[in-house]
Amino acid sequence: MRKLLYSILIFPLLLAFVGCNNLLDIKPVNSMIPVSIEDFESLLIGGYPKSEFFMKTEYSTDNVYANLNTMYGIDKSNEPFFVWASTHELPTATTDPYWGTLYKTIFYANSVLDDFEKRIPAEAEKELYEIVKGEAYALRAYAYFYLINLYAENYAPENMDKPGVPMPLTAEDVQTTSQNNVREPVKVVWEQINQDLDNATTLLSGKMAKSDYRFNYTSLQAFKARVYLFMGEWEKAISAATDVMNTKSLFDMNNLQSYIDEEGNRYAFGGDYGFTDTDYTKEILFWVGGKANGNMFYYDSYMGAPDPSLLELCSRNDTILDYRRYIFDSFLDLTDPNSAATGPTVYHFYGYQGTPCYYVGIELSEMYVTRAEAYMKKEKPEPGKAIADLNELLKSRIRTKDYVALKESDFKTNEDLLKRILEERRLETAFDAGLRWFDLRRLGKPEIRHAYKNGTEYVLKQGDLRYVLQIPISEQNASPNMPLNPRD
Repeated sequence: MRKLLYSILIFPLLLAFVGCNNLLDIKPVNSMIPVSIEDFESLLIGGYPKSEFFMKTEYSTDNVYANLNTMYGIDKSNEPFFVWASTHELPTATTDPYWGTLYKTIFYANSVLDDFEKRIPAEAEKELYEIVKGEAYALRAYAYFYLINLYAENYAPENMDKPGVPMPLTAEDVQTTSQNNVREPVKVVWEQINQDLDNATTLLSGKMAKSDYRFNYTSLQAFKARVYLFMGEWEKAISAATDVMNTKSLFDMNNLQSYIDEEGNRYAFGGDYGFTDTDYTKEILFWVGGKANGNMFYYDSYMGAPDPSLLELCSRNDTILDYRRYIFDSFLDLTDPNSAATGPTVYHFYGYQGTPCYYVGIELSEMYVTRAEAYMKKEKPEPGKAIADLNELLKSRIRTKDYVALKESDFKTNEDLLKRILEERRLETAFDAGLRWFDLRRLGKPEIRHAYKNGTEYVLKQGDLRYVLQIPISEQNASPNMPLNPRD
């Protein structure tokens, strides 16, 4: 009965979101209003994104290539990302699902925070009150992190005064400003993200985790490590990552060997059984974004496929088995014409289970490469500690009999070590949470080339303005005075 009541309370709010044509076109709902803290907890749970809001950006990265030997092309809605069109939306588009999804999340978080600012909980309710309020702050920060990294310039001193994104901080702001919205400066949005994270930390500290599908203290610390890394706050990134690494353990992929021996290299992982069907899921700190089974890179015969360079990163030496290759290697005889439609790579991270599997939002291995990078970028680099983090990670990824610990003498310069760290980061976070696109933005916006139909080569130039997505067409229509992201 209680579960049904929560569904009834939330359903009208969900209906209010259907058919939104612009940023904040969300109608207030005057009936079935949440009352208790439990009601608002259920409301907030409804605010966690139930559809992906980052996967298409993989098409814009060096993680994806077009296998021109297959008959199944890249979906029309994904094609603008692959060729870096001036706008990522098709001419017929009425909404931008990423923009809309993230602002809907902010609306839910703001609705909770608005009520809780006025509410004084009873002593028996105080812990739940603090958990829900802390989650709301964390979720709002999370949504703004994605918005600012998708639709505005990256965090850098020269970009602080450039247009960021609209930043409603109350549910009323969302409801009453569906037109003529204002983009707050990049600096202001990042300051708000940090303020929300600080508030969330205070409230969630010492609280038990309720679910890996919701923010808790550990996943919050992991997200903070990500934010601090993007801001160049190296010591803070190290501290937050360390908090997580001290409480969680990496999955030893050597435990997959008996299963691989039984099934064989080619058939161990595939459409029905992916890495998310193994105990590797113990590394996932936060699941998000709805059903990942059957994602846009799931089908082996689709044109968009993992770039062979990913496979090369986990196949550095023919005598060393890196278990991560099972995520990307088709194990096909590429001299056989029948193998051309699949090609050298596949994406077997997610299987196609009957039970839906959400997308990876944050995982433990990200903390290892985050801390290693921060150790090398701090004012006084600590290569020994960075290598120790790499070794701990690689020991869990490489077959035990093949594993040889890295040493400082393996790298001629600190730059060489940093390069290896970033390669491991790329491999560990490939197709996770939009991180590759965001990393390319913060790491200098390098040139990328994509070969496509009829031999056409598309180029995203070094520092290209298209490293920032354009403001959605629906928002341009609703807010004609809003500055657009430049294209020349």
